[in-house]
Amino acid sequence: MKDRYETKNTLTTSDLRQMEVIDISEGKRLGFISDIIFDDDLKRIESIVIPPQNNFLSVFRKKDEIQIKWSQIKVIGIDVILVDTSSKNANDEKDKTL
Repeated sequence: MKDRYETKNTLTTSDLRQMEVIDISEGKRLGFISDIIFDDDLKRIESIVIPPQNNFLSVFRKKDEIQIKWSQIKVIGIDVILVDTSSKNANDEKDKTL
């Protein structure tokens, strides 16, 4: 039996949270998504949040979080999300899936 969410070009927040985020501008692994910020007025995802790495106590400090705008996401693949943090253009809303 197919999962009710299992349709072409559909991802759940659980799917996104299991994908590693990699910054292509620096070739650096950023980690995994901890939260998604949704713009209720525009009805779309505004950004993703990645917690700080390598410091247990930093989990409680929001200032160390990495927030990546949706426009900085370049590709959402099968098991990885490629972002370009050097890109500041917020108007790039093309399809990001493979």
